[in-house]
Amino acid sequence: MAAMDDVPREILQAAYKRNPIYIYKVPLHFSLWIGSGFLLNWVHTQSFHLGIKVALGVLVSLLVTNLIRGLGAVAHDSVHGTVFKSKVASYWFGLLCWSPTGMSYTIYSNYHLHHHRITNTYPDVDNFVVTDYTKNPAAARLLMLAVYTFAYPIYFLFQMFRYTARLTAWQKVRMNLELLGFWGFVGFLFYSLPGYVTFFVFGLPFILGTILASTTSMIEHFEMEPGEDAYGSRTYAIDHHFLNFLWNNVSFHNEHHKFPGIPWYNLRSFHEAAFPYYDAKVQQECHKSFFGLVWSLWGRVLNIDVEKIEAKYANLNRVEEKKKHMDLPGIAPVNV
Repeated sequence: MAAMDDVPREILQAAYKRNPIYIYKVPLHFSLWIGSGFLLNWVHTQSFHLGIKVALGVLVSLLVTNLIRGLGAVAHDSVHGTVFKSKVASYWFGLLCWSPTGMSYTIYSNYHLHHHRITNTYPDVDNFVVTDYTKNPAAARLLMLAVYTFAYPIYFLFQMFRYTARLTAWQKVRMNLELLGFWGFVGFLFYSLPGYVTFFVFGLPFILGTILASTTSMIEHFEMEPGEDAYGSRTYAIDHHFLNFLWNNVSFHNEHHKFPGIPWYNLRSFHEAAFPYYDAKVQQECHKSFFGLVWSLWGRVLNIDVEKIEAKYANLNRVEEKKKHMDLPGIAPVNV
């Protein structure tokens, strides 16, 4: 048995089957988000105790944070071409679902398909090489802990400047129009709605989203190796059915990297059917928990061997390596 290559053909064929009914989860997610806003607007007008208002606001923020992640998972599938056959429909649907992250869908598309091409290599954004910034062991551990606790989106933002150079002139215009459109809309809502509503429906979810993005980035690729896709990422939160309902199965990340053409709604059923055919090394990186795994990996972050990381890339011309890999095209979207 090798990696995930022994999964029977009939299991794969079933996993690749499309079912458009699941697209209706997108209006469900947006409806829950909008409904949460109406609920908080009503709460704002009532004479509830401040503690009750804050508690309800935090609960709404937690829900919205996870709804945004689920919408992002559908946008991610649009990038891979597994939602619509039409490129135009894929773009607009992906833009709709990705905009709540506050990032450009155009540059994300370019980055993400390239990430699949160069997963866990030195130039891969998701491979945070801390010795590029500091070789001091204590500082390196604190920096990595910051990136994998709350600061990954900041690091990611600066890395996207590399990908701007890969865009055509029109794509650069489109990228800026996407950002202006979304943030202009958010600004209008902040101007129009009570501060209590906007903070808990937009502000706090944005803060919580940075934490979720940072911890999931750590889970998915920290200390994973380049090469065979089946060994390049982790599957996690298998037992968290409600979270995966909200997240649209994005936590089945190992299956996605090996078979990026499987749509989000089939990833759990594929995992359950295919798991007995994974080799032991792949099975060990399929985790039932989320919070426990985060805690465990934070422990590994705090015990990283800086000298080992530096030795790994000691004979590498880092500038040339980045240039070489950035010249590679991303993987092609699936033709559905």
